[in-house]
Amino acid sequence: MIRLIGVLTGSAIAVAFLIVALGIPEFAMPEPVATVTEPPAPVPEPLVPVPEPLVAVPESLVPDTGPLTPDTGPLAAVADQVTPAAGPEAPDPDPEVAIEEIAEPLEQHWYAFWSPFRSKIAADGFVSQLQRTTGLDYRVVKLKPGVYEVAFAYSDDSDIEHKLTQISSATGLDLSGG
Repeated sequence: MIRLIGVLTGSAIAVAFLIVALGIPEFAMPEPVATVTEPPAPVPEPLVPVPEPLVAVPESLVPDTGPLTPDTGPLAAVADQVTPAAGPEAPDPDPEVAIEEIAEPLEQHWYAFWSPFRSKIAADGFVSQLQRTTGLDYRVVKLKPGVYEVAFAYSDDSDIEHKLTQISSATGLDLSGG
């Protein structure tokens, strides 16, 4: 209790000293800043070079070639010299079939061969070490928050067995359980 009275007394003495030394503070609202109503200074226009007027060519100097067509145009002489390639005409391929043929080899399946990791950092570290050791391509797949699987690409069941054997021989990991 005595400490509280001491703190309050000391604070009152300090405020009284500041009032005597600096005077009573004046509390007033700040005056609003006057806005300038003058229009902004005009922006000078950029200098643009004025093109020189075109010189008129007399019609007597212009040759009359008539209307330009593929047969009479400037490339008509060259077009006569070009011959089509010899051989049977190949039919235009069906674009949908061509897209399916291209897409089929690119389709890859992914085989998860290790128990899931709880963090992406751990899974990425495992993948980088495996890639250095085996040279195979791996992917980290997020199943749900906190569950990350490591998988490799395969084309068929024999490819899975081959890659599991390759990983086991390169790393010494036992992958016989699949």
